[in-house]
Amino acid sequence: MPVQEPSFVMLGSRRIAYVEVSPPHPEGTLLLLTGAGSKRLTWYKQLEPFGRTFRTIALDFRDVGDSDLASEPYTLDDLADEAVDVLLALGVQRAHVLGLSMGGAVALHLALRHPERVEKLVVIAPPPGGKAQVPISPEMMALLGQPDLQLEIGERMRRTYAKIAAPGYFERHPEDGERLAEFARYRPQSQEAYRRQLQATMTHDVDGQLERIHAPTLIVQGELDPLVAPANTQYLAQHIPGARLLLYPNTGHLVHIERAEELNRDVLAFLESEEGA
Repeated sequence: MPVQEPSFVMLGSRRIAYVEVSPPHPEGTLLLLTGAGSKRLTWYKQLEPFGRTFRTIALDFRDVGDSDLASEPYTLDDLADEAVDVLLALGVQRAHVLGLSMGGAVALHLALRHPERVEKLVVIAPPPGGKAQVPISPEMMALLGQPDLQLEIGERMRRTYAKIAAPGYFERHPEDGERLAEFARYRPQSQEAYRRQLQATMTHDVDGQLERIHAPTLIVQGELDPLVAPANTQYLAQHIPGARLLLYPNTGHLVHIERAEELNRDVLAFLESEEGA
């Protein structure tokens, strides 16, 4: 399928790419932040459904997709600040923020550093970082840190996603595997850029700060997630005041793909509710 051409925001000398879907009279703005190695394209099951209600904006972080490459190391705080700068450049003072995996961690940093910019917060499978985090298994760490560079990039990503989704998901839904392979082939991320992203995730640690998040928060995870242990999101739910935890059975790390219909319904219900109003 053709890739939607992005728009751009200039932040100093760095160009950040985004796409936007919006109804004529949106009920607010929803910012989508994706995971490490992923592009705005990963939200192909969310942009249209969310865009019927909200001004929905999906970013390519620096080092990914159509955004400019970084020239030096950075942290998740830097990515959180950059996301806020994009919103402000687009005339958005406050937004709902939805982050997935690394993007969920960025969303937590954003809520801590810029609480005045966050209406409601939705995070999918982010760890807390620090001493509270249940670590990634050695098998998953090797999968992320030592990719098989001999494989064509689309096939490499297909195999990687098959290992972090629920067992058998892509055998039952080969069309999703092919779509994700196509996305990997579009402006493929260099290994240097990917390593910078992974290094940025190592700076993630919000343990001891979670009680300062006061935006109404929904935490989502698949019960079979092999990448981020569910104990991590349970910890977040216990320490973010008033947070709700939603666990999907028979679901791996790719909740936004594996359980898109349910996720979209549940997120919209949360954002449109009076909770926190």
